[in-house]
Amino acid sequence: MSRYGSAASLRSNILSNFLGQIFLMVLALVSAHFVFEKLGLEILGVIYFATTVTFVFNILSDVGLSHTVTREIAAYRESRGDYVKDLIGSTSVLAWVACGVSCLIVVMLSPYLVNHWLKIDEIESADATLAFQIISAALLLSVPRAIYGATLAGYERIDLYNLANVGSAGVTQLGLILILAVGGNLYAIAVWYALSALIGIAIFIFLAGRLAGFHALRLKFRAAVIRDNVRFGSLLFINSMVGYLLYQIDRWVISRLLPVSLLGYYGVAQGFASKASMVSGAIATAAFPALSHGVTNQERSRWTSQYHKLQDLTAYVLVPLCAAVAMLGIVIMEVVFSRQVMEAAWLPLIFLSVGQLLLGLQYVPYMLSLAMKRPEISLYPSLLALAVVIPAAVLLTLYFGLAGAALTPVLASFVQMMFFLPRFSSECLATGAWQWYRKSGAYVGVGLFVYGLPWLLLGFFGTGLDLYGLVASYIAGTLIYMYLGWLISGRELKSAIVHHLHSLRFRYA
Repeated sequence: MSRYGSAASLRSNILSNFLGQIFLMVLALVSAHFVFEKLGLEILGVIYFATTVTFVFNILSDVGLSHTVTREIAAYRESRGDYVKDLIGSTSVLAWVACGVSCLIVVMLSPYLVNHWLKIDEIESADATLAFQIISAALLLSVPRAIYGATLAGYERIDLYNLANVGSAGVTQLGLILILAVGGNLYAIAVWYALSALIGIAIFIFLAGRLAGFHALRLKFRAAVIRDNVRFGSLLFINSMVGYLLYQIDRWVISRLLPVSLLGYYGVAQGFASKASMVSGAIATAAFPALSHGVTNQERSRWTSQYHKLQDLTAYVLVPLCAAVAMLGIVIMEVVFSRQVMEAAWLPLIFLSVGQLLLGLQYVPYMLSLAMKRPEISLYPSLLALAVVIPAAVLLTLYFGLAGAALTPVLASFVQMMFFLPRFSSECLATGAWQWYRKSGAYVGVGLFVYGLPWLLLGFFGTGLDLYGLVASYIAGTLIYMYLGWLISGRELKSAIVHHLHSLRFRYA
């Protein structure tokens, strides 16, 4: 077996992805605290609005290229070396061109977005516009960077991908902290975003070149290679665009209907809540190339067994992480911002955590559908969810403010879950969706009971937002959940964990 396809490689990839996400989460919270303390919520809101806008252009520019590169390299790296090299070179050309065009469009649109979309009271319009342009251009370098990251992922070297990702993002966040500590202003932050983005893409290029060979990174366009992947890539692009609208529409509605200062701490809460699914994201990211390789080169029984093991692991660890964000995140929001901000953000944080739970449970099924080159399975449910979510987001935000906006990811994830999983189970696994609902519902039900009941009791006694009560109830709930969740887990996951523990015991005996 190739060293890339081994179970040890998959475990290493999951662990490295998870640890990298934890490190980045801590840095992001620290830098958000410094921006809030030194420059205020409006500037924090402008930064998060820049990430929201550029995310649109990242998806439009990527057009499914990065996932296509990962999938094709994982499937054909051992059998079609020339094809893999042509694919990397051709997609790199498209990514760099798209990055340049996107930068021009954002620069031209920025005066309108800053002056007529955002509700800014304290920052000068010209200052906000220039900073928005520089930060957005820097963030758009993630378009070509994604191709080099996809190359690392395709070779199942998620450890290198995380090294590059943590290194580049870490440089950005640490630089922001230092700049603000010495009294830097909005211009200094914008310039640092640009410089650190160049450093970040250089890291990705170096590591991808060391792995695939620098000759494979040469910019060369092969139309035939692109034509072979047009259908898969275009469906991925539509999927990504619809997914963006589903899970970012709340930010757009907030930025239009509410003061930009609210977008600042809502963006932090949303980013923090997204880390609840960092394990499921780490598992799915590591699983995608492994499943792509398995679907193409292995017997069905092997990769279906791997899928069930990964899905069980995702559900088992996702519930306590979402509970941690919902309960302990309240304390963190007070530390990062203030008591007043925490009291305004705790309910949206809970809703965002529930949305991440429902979404994270679908990560591994989605990745398997992509590994089987069936992105249309998730596309139609996403389109249906979009038709429901867009008007709902506006109405919920108008009537319930931030809490209403935070309900939109819950609604989107629920609609997707109801319509995506039946077709996925039937066409990819040849089973009924009830098996998925029964197993995942059991994990969620146990989690709601062991975490929700103590929290309700705290609220009854008026200490629902108290630090010590939250920590104590979370620890007690987690201990009970780990036992009950183990009873729910399937035999594939139990066997893998027991085998891994035995191997560790013999290794260190």
